[in-house]
Amino acid sequence: MSVLTILEASKKFNIGRTTIYKAIKRGELTPQLSESGVQMIDPQDMIRLFGSPSKKTVSVDSNSTVSVNNDDLVRELRLQIEELKQDKAFLKQEISSVRRDFDDFKLLIEHKAKTETPETDETVSKQDVSSLGEQKKQAWEQVETPSQTHQEEPKKLAVFLSRLLKLR
Repeated sequence: MSVLTILEASKKFNIGRTTIYKAIKRGELTPQLSESGVQMIDPQDMIRLFGSPSKKTVSVDSNSTVSVNNDDLVRELRLQIEELKQDKAFLKQEISSVRRDFDDFKLLIEHKAKTETPETDETVSKQDVSSLGEQKKQAWEQVETPSQTHQEEPKKLAVFLSRLLKLR
């Protein structure tokens, strides 16, 4: 085997470059300098320190079999696609409904803002007249009946006279 660069050794032995640099620093590996000044490592030292180079292999379990054939899988996927299309159409419909409702509420808010009139002298005087009418109506309802006032006057007069006489 020929000598390897640190990068080649890290790839071949599936080890990080920092691990190789640490081994060099500890003195476990001895690098050789190439003519261009690059550190080269003897593969025998790498095997001695890290074991044999690992090969990247993909293990395939030959015992596992697919129970569903391709036609069934395609049919199932098509059904799922149809369901997703229906869901998408439903969601689009819902979004448009929400947007319509939002627009309706926005128009309603704008309409209420336009119908509200600012208070002018005329509207204030109309409000005063109506409130004055309500006050008169309430006052009329609170007026005592004549029979009640005639019954209470002698009592008040008697209380007044008794107090007056006691003071003297």
